[in-house]
Amino acid sequence: MGKLYLVDDDEDIRELLTDYLSNNGYEVSAFESGEALLAADMTESDLLILDIGLPGIDGFEVCRRVRKDSSIPILMLTTTSDDIDRILGLELGADDYMSKPFNPRVLLARIKAMLRRTALPNRVEEVQSQSKSLIIDNLTRKAQINGHEIELTGAEFDLLSVLAKHQGQVVSREILGLEIKGRPITPYDRSIDTQISRLRTKLTQFCNEDPIKSVRGKGYLLTIL
Repeated sequence: MGKLYLVDDDEDIRELLTDYLSNNGYEVSAFESGEALLAADMTESDLLILDIGLPGIDGFEVCRRVRKDSSIPILMLTTTSDDIDRILGLELGADDYMSKPFNPRVLLARIKAMLRRTALPNRVEEVQSQSKSLIIDNLTRKAQINGHEIELTGAEFDLLSVLAKHQGQVVSREILGLEIKGRPITPYDRSIDTQISRLRTKLTQFCNEDPIKSVRGKGYLLTIL
């Protein structure tokens, strides 16, 4: 079903999750520190479960370093409900997060949803206007505008894909949550908005106007094309 890398300094959590996920068909490699993970071959993994509160190099720094060279989906674990930690993780390139303590079944559902999004059919989608061409390659999970590749995280790629699929339409936060995270988002969940902000910044270099328009009370509209 897939190979997962798990990083947590709590031995009990490592053993619990390794056993549970292995029993559900996944191959799990567990690491007790960020340093141990960074010494491993990231190309061997399909998804990374990363605790924020690690000794030595913390989860934020690990996420930043991994994201420099890999688009692997990253699910961050946090012991705090503070939005600052969540937003920082998303800004560094994480795709989703969960707060400890959590139900392993919920974690499993998140993992399945994230892996489904990275297993899209081998097809290339192209959206064109008179002035711009947006190409979305679902196999390589890369996107180009007028031949220029856009450096995107996994979550940003998914977000752009959904917005492009609904080109010319306002897409609500609820739809974005369902299509990107595989679950409804709560009114206080700002992860979608944070990812929109990051994607908007990356797209701005390819256009003269705001590439993603915020429509108050309704959602977001891709206007780059």
